[in-house]
Amino acid sequence: MVEPAQTPQAAHADDLGTRLAREFRDGREEAFPELVELFRERLFRLAYRLTGSTEDAFDVVQDTFLRIYRDIGAWNERSAFYSWVYRVASNLAIDRLRRRKKERALAAGLARERPGEARDAVEEIAEASHLEHELARLAAAVGRLPEGQRAVVTLRHYEGLSLKEIAEIRGCALGTVKSTLHQAFRSIQRALGVPLRKGERAGAKGVERECDER
Repeated sequence: MVEPAQTPQAAHADDLGTRLAREFRDGREEAFPELVELFRERLFRLAYRLTGSTEDAFDVVQDTFLRIYRDIGAWNERSAFYSWVYRVASNLAIDRLRRRKKERALAAGLARERPGEARDAVEEIAEASHLEHELARLAAAVGRLPEGQRAVVTLRHYEGLSLKEIAEIRGCALGTVKSTLHQAFRSIQRALGVPLRKGERAGAKGVERECDER
């Protein structure tokens, strides 16, 4: 498989981001607004594709920049700065998705106990969460993936990152990324009603746990 080539513009932005991050870490406060301007749109795009919600995406971006401002010292340059930032943002988005699932489960439990009172609230949550994804069957299938699989698919096919870069961002082995991506495609095929060939039904168990290490 041929890895997607990074555009000269993206490479320049990543180099600039690294320089600004070093300057901010070394005490030049003026570098932080420049980092915000450089990464704001990219992080919003990533967060929106992971959460499917404009409001959640804005919150994730804000929390990401807060984390950068507070914990810039945690970036030790063993990984590229943009990889560290993407890891922070994707982890925050996944945490938000998991909280949303718990809220839905609670709301669904209330609906079973008091269907007349909770039905509208449950429908409103479901509609708000999936409104954008339901515009296309493929987007909906991606939106129903487990959080770890969704993150890998988003980083690979929307952000155009290489498998090696994704492994660095997600903090897992290259082989785990490949297995996660393969399992995600099988799930998408099933969701779209595409028949699986014999031998494709076996899942890569344990992949999500490995790829979710922080």
